[in-house]
Amino acid sequence: MREVATAERKPSLGGNVEVPIPPDMPRKVRRMLEEMGPTFIKIGQLLGTRPDLIPKPFVDEFKNLYDKTTPSPFPEVKRLVEREIGRPMEEVFLEFAERPVASGSVGQVHFATLRNGERVAVKVQHPEIEERIYTDYQIMEPIVRFIENLFAASRVWQPREHLKEVFEMLHKELDYRYEARNHQLVYDSFKDIPEVKIPKIHWEYCAKRVLVLERIEAAKLSDFENPVLKAMDGKSIARIITHAMAKQIFEDRLFHADPSPGNLMAVSSDCVAFLDFGAVGKVPRRRAERIIELLVGFLRSDVELVSRSLFEICNVRGEVDLKAFQRDVERIMDYHERERASPADPVVLEMTIEVAKRHNMLLPPDFMLITRALFQFEGLCKKLDPQYELVEVLKPYLIAYVRRETLGWHAQKEVALDFAMTGLDLVKNFPNRMNNIIRKIEQNDIRVKVDALNTPEVQEREERRAFKGTFTLLLAALIIGAGLVLGFGDGGDFVAYMFLGFMATLLWAFVMLTLSD
Repeated sequence: MREVATAERKPSLGGNVEVPIPPDMPRKVRRMLEEMGPTFIKIGQLLGTRPDLIPKPFVDEFKNLYDKTTPSPFPEVKRLVEREIGRPMEEVFLEFAERPVASGSVGQVHFATLRNGERVAVKVQHPEIEERIYTDYQIMEPIVRFIENLFAASRVWQPREHLKEVFEMLHKELDYRYEARNHQLVYDSFKDIPEVKIPKIHWEYCAKRVLVLERIEAAKLSDFENPVLKAMDGKSIARIITHAMAKQIFEDRLFHADPSPGNLMAVSSDCVAFLDFGAVGKVPRRRAERIIELLVGFLRSDVELVSRSLFEICNVRGEVDLKAFQRDVERIMDYHERERASPADPVVLEMTIEVAKRHNMLLPPDFMLITRALFQFEGLCKKLDPQYELVEVLKPYLIAYVRRETLGWHAQKEVALDFAMTGLDLVKNFPNRMNNIIRKIEQNDIRVKVDALNTPEVQEREERRAFKGTFTLLLAALIIGAGLVLGFGDGGDFVAYMFLGFMATLLWAFVMLTLSD
C-alpha cells in the first residue's frame, strides 16, 4: 500500500472509484502553484495536510511546496521596519544584515544585533504582500462559488469553506502580533523546562509586520551533514522532540503545526529549540483527551478503545453500524501490529480516513493537523534514531499523563468540584422536591411500581434499601453543603444552614415512615 501507481482510490457519492492520475501531473500542479505566488502556495500547503480531500499522489507532492521567494530589496525592508517600530533603524540596531538568511512567501528573516549587544533574528513582511493576497482572494472567491453552484457534487467537499479557511489562516499569518501571542504562550509553557528552548520575544520592537526574536545559536536539524549534529545523541534529541510535541498537543493544546527539520535546532544532546510559530494548531480539550485514548489504544493494541476513541473524535453524519465499524478498525489494528506502523503512518491514516467515510463519519481538521505534525516529526526522529517508534517513545509520557490526570491534585479538585455542585443542586432543589412529594401525598397520588416478586419480605427489604440509599445521599448533600457554607459564608450562615438541614431531614424521615406504613 505504500507505493502508489498512476491510479488512486478516491471517494465519491456512489462509493470508491478509481481515478487515473498521470504520473507527472502532481509535480506539474505543484510547480504551477509555486509560480502563481504566495496565496496559491499556501492553498497547496493546506491541501497537503488533507489526505481526506485530495488523492495521495498530490498530498505527497504538495509536501514539497516550499515558499522560498525572491527577497524584497533592502531599502524597502528598511522603510517598512522604521515605519512599523516608529524609530530610525540605527536607534534600535547596532548591526542589521542587508542580506536575509531566509525568504518565504509572506516575509523574510534578517540577522541583527540590538544596541545592547543582543543577537536577534528579525522577521519582516514583504511590502504590499497583504494587498496581493487580498486581490487573489477577490479573484478566486467568485470562481469557486460558480463551480460550487454549477457542480452539485462539489458541495460535498465544501470548496468555499476550505477557501475561506485558507484566507483566515493567511489573515492571521499576515499579522505578526498574532504569531507573537502564540509564541509567547509556548514560551511561557516551556520556560522552566531546560530540555526545550523557545526564543524570547523582544516585544518593544514587535509590530504587525515586524517580529524581533532572540537568535538561537545551534545546529539545524535539516543539516544532517553538520559534524556538530552528528556528534550529538540522536536518540535523546528524538525523545525530547516527541515529549515536547506531546506536551504542546495534549496539555497546552496549542502546538507547532510545522515541526519540520528547518524549524528545529539542536542546542545540545539534551536541549532542542523550536522556531517559527507562524503555523500553529489548536485543539479542544475533549478532542485532546480522545486522541490520548486513541494512542493508548494503539499502545495496548486495544481494538475496543481505539474504536470508541475514533468514533468520538469523528463528526458523525449519519447512522453508524458500530459492529461493522469495529470490524473495520480491527483491520487497521492488524496492519498496525503486523507492520509495526504508528498511528501517524500514512497508510494507517489512509485506512482510517476510508473507514470513517464508509461509516458516515468525518475526521475534524484539527485531527488531520495533529496527524500531519506527528508524521512530520516522526520522520525526523527516525533519521535521528533508526530504532525510533513513536508509540514506544511516547509510552512514558502517556503513562505519566494518565496518572496525573486521574490521580493528580488538579484532577481530584475537578472531581470534588463536580461532586460539590451536584450536591449543592440537590440541597438547593430539595425543598421544591419535598413540596411535590407532600402535595402528591395530600392528593393521594403516590404510586409505587414493583417488578420484583410481590412478597412482604422482598418488599420490606427493598424499602429498607431505598431508605438507606436515600438517607445516605441526603447526608452527603448536607455535608457538602455545609462545607460550601463554611468555605464561602460566615458562622451565622452555618448555624442557619444546619438548622434548616436538620428540619429537612426530620421532614423527610416523617414522609418515608408514613409511606412505609
